[in-house]
Amino acid sequence: MDEQKPPSEEKDADAPADGTVASEETGSAEGDPLKPPEGASAGPEPESADTKGPPQTGSTPTRRCALCNCGDWSPHGQRELQRFEPAPEWPERLAGHETPEGPGQPPPEPEPAGDDLAQIGFSDRVTPVQLFEPTGHCWVHRWCAAWSAGVGQEAAGLAGVDRAVFSGISQKCEHCRRMGATIPCRAAGCPRLYHFPCAAASGCFQSMKTLRLLCPQHVAEAVQM
Repeated sequence: MDEQKPPSEEKDADAPADGTVASEETGSAEGDPLKPPEGASAGPEPESADTKGPPQTGSTPTRRCALCNCGDWSPHGQRELQRFEPAPEWPERLAGHETPEGPGQPPPEPEPAGDDLAQIGFSDRVTPVQLFEPTGHCWVHRWCAAWSAGVGQEAAGLAGVDRAVFSGISQKCEHCRRMGATIPCRAAGCPRLYHFPCAAASGCFQSMKTLRLLCPQHVAEAVQM
């Protein structure tokens, strides 16, 4: 007849060889839930939902302002990036612009968006194809659009933004000397134009009440605005 082992001996026989015993009270028996089992795929990393700060290094911005060239998030006070409708004459306007390489040649690659003042605006080679969607829609910051010459407030929102973008293609900023400048000095006869971020950086007078600007050479006229 087999001898019956005492309960204490049976418990000792079930214990691991190293003498350690797992405890349900001190942790999960499944181990670290963030670490997949051996041989299993970890799966893709979840995308960050944080949109209040600048893009992380290595990320590719999908949208940028067609006037100042900054992305969704910018520290220069341009407010939110908005999508604006095309004008009815959009196809005709686009047909009137050719790429710098000549007809039939692909346009240059889009310039990288950046929030540093040194990256505001565009080079002389910028084309409508780089600034507009194929449908004719464009993305522009609220203040970049509202301060631009020819843009007005209507019941449905700001109007004339796409025309301002077309104008900016050939207009150079007085401060950074890059294209995309659409905010004029309101002094009579002054030809100076600015990007919204460059206006503050250059010391322009900006009336938030009238959305009108005076360049540093004409700030004395601010009392008349």
